[in-house]
Amino acid sequence: AATKECQLHRATRELINFILEDLSRWYVQLVRPRMWLEGESEQKVFAYETIYYVMRRLIGLMAPFCPHITEEIYGNLRCKNDPGSVHMLDWQVCDDALVNAELEHAMELARSFDDAVQNARQAGKRKLRWPVDEVVIVTDKPEVREAVARLNAICMDRANARKVTVVMGRWDRIGWHAEPVMKTLGKGFGRNAFTVKGLIEAADGNAIRAATGAGQTYTLVSGDAKYEIGAEHVTFTEKLPADIFSAPMEDATVYVDVALTPDLEAEGYAREVIRRIQEMRRQLDLAVEDFITADVAVADKRICELVSGNWKPGIAEEVRAKNLSLHNATEHAASAYQLIKEWDVEGIAMTIGISKAN
Repeated sequence: AATKECQLHRATRELINFILEDLSRWYVQLVRPRMWLEGESEQKVFAYETIYYVMRRLIGLMAPFCPHITEEIYGNLRCKNDPGSVHMLDWQVCDDALVNAELEHAMELARSFDDAVQNARQAGKRKLRWPVDEVVIVTDKPEVREAVARLNAICMDRANARKVTVVMGRWDRIGWHAEPVMKTLGKGFGRNAFTVKGLIEAADGNAIRAATGAGQTYTLVSGDAKYEIGAEHVTFTEKLPADIFSAPMEDATVYVDVALTPDLEAEGYAREVIRRIQEMRRQLDLAVEDFITADVAVADKRICELVSGNWKPGIAEEVRAKNLSLHNATEHAASAYQLIKEWDVEGIAMTIGISKAN
């Protein structure tokens, strides 16, 4: 009985983890843009059908220990000829034809990549809403390369990156910094140990690593003096270029370039404006299909020109604005809109007004 109870608890934890992690925080986020497509597009229908399929089977699995909530959900999912209660459904058997172990492993690698990107962005102080130019995955595993190639669109979307590439072995933009091992320097160079220490720290770490890695010594020069060092005298740490931040993922290392170009900066501010307007739509309790008129006054002229250049139509489409004014100013007429709010967007003052369109 105790064994069966432990098995039940484990199965329950796995089911809850699937609902929270696999379904809600992963799959639903991936297909969210497809859910918002206009009309009855094929991709939208596929996403809805998948969610429906999963929900039907979830409530069947949960019904024995969550009888009331599953009954309520079943009432919303029930079709015309279905049994009257979730507890009258047949128990679902496993369909082995739906199992794709290779795809599942590739998706697990994509999720590991997603976690690594989040950590690297956090280290580089770059929010996920802000796009980056490139994310590089360095690995020795062919299966990682194949998984990223197969799911590259997902990786780009999750990383909010213009491109995601895989480098086998070593990325040439990553250098090495040599650090002296004082214990062996003291034994080998005596009173000159601190001189050698300074020379090692100032030397080309890549050149030292190349020589010592090949089993050779490396010559350090100070005036007329020469010092031969070997692998036992140094250790190495990665030397990342400015604006490159790294984090480990399963069988690989992820490098994120957080440097901002004017184009990336424009997209970043555009996303920030969209987020504020969507929040204001929520405060006005607007329906998803409602259109609005909006006005965005940006206090910084340069930022205003960046955002209004190529992103004004995209902002209008995303927030369902029939009319969108985006201009350089500090405020606008309060009487013109149902809701007006002042925002601090990454240090830039913006005043946004929206109203429901007729």
